[in-house]
Amino acid sequence: MALVVCKSCRKAFLSGPQEEFFCLNCVTRLRELYPTVRGFLRNHHEEAYTAQSLSNAMGIALKDINSLILMGLLGHQEAIKKLTER
Repeated sequence: MALVVCKSCRKAFLSGPQEEFFCLNCVTRLRELYPTVRGFLRNHHEEAYTAQSLSNAMGIALKDINSLILMGLLGHQEAIKKLTER
């Protein structure tokens, strides 16, 4: 275990093998937020979003979108799939 700073809330916490970047509170909050973001992207699949434009469109903090990307829950795979389907 090491003392690290959460990349979302910036609070220090003791990391374990599964908590490399985010504290437990932020992991829980982000995992609850993920289905909403994923649903939005599915409903707006014809649009291409950057992290900033997705944040603006959904009214969600940019740090939360970036955290979901860092967690591997959102990524460029959706953009690559969209580009290859054209």
